[in-house]
Amino acid sequence: MMSIRLLILSDTHDDAFPDTASMPKVDVVLHCGDLTMIGGLSNYKKAIAHIQEIDAEIKLVIAGNHDVSLDPKWWAANIDEDDDPDEPGTHSFTLTDSCQFTVYASPYTPEFNGYAWSYALGEDRFSQDAESPMPREGLDIDMTHGPPSVPWVDYQLDTSASGSHCGCPMLFEAIRRTMPKLHCFGHLHEGYGVQTIEWGGGEGVLGKPSSTTEFVEAEDGKTALVNAAIMGGQGKNNGPWVVDMRLT
Repeated sequence: MMSIRLLILSDTHDDAFPDTASMPKVDVVLHCGDLTMIGGLSNYKKAIAHIQEIDAEIKLVIAGNHDVSLDPKWWAANIDEDDDPDEPGTHSFTLTDSCQFTVYASPYTPEFNGYAWSYALGEDRFSQDAESPMPREGLDIDMTHGPPSVPWVDYQLDTSASGSHCGCPMLFEAIRRTMPKLHCFGHLHEGYGVQTIEWGGGEGVLGKPSSTTEFVEAEDGKTALVNAAIMGGQGKNNGPWVVDMRLT
């Protein structure tokens, strides 16, 4: 059985990017958005330079709600310019060792204070009727900026500073249908951590949250939920997550 090693991070917001010298060599880097605090070309260049320093064959990056200048709809609403935004979608990749994996990526989150890449509360961006639906099968990784809302008491990865749950229930329904090995995101800094759903033959069983380790396994029959927000609260930042994902 083959596997790939991933390094996952999000919400580096200009100055919270971890020391790249401390990061291990991996196959794939996933950055789940909010490279900047409020856009700016020099800030994007600095973030991309950090990502380029990581030793990995493939590096995948999506925008977040703070990356306002990457969203043409935000520009159209705020600066009277008009364009069509890049849409989310599904992409397949092959490493040099012939390992193949498939990713669904979307920068969109429920609307929040007029920031970028937003959709209305209650809108389903991920169903089969959506413009760029999450596939029903064959998906290894779901990569979004925002977290899902998971309907179990112990779920903590979408909590805000006030303790409110701010995830998207429609995103969770798409995860339930597709059951990817990995769903990574950020957005809610206080929700940093990992929890695993074991699907079995029923609705699934949610594991306890953990933020004390930086190593996770992802495999068939389970979905590892990873909130990789690097910028933490009270001036303390978090580390990136390393995930070994088994491929069938």
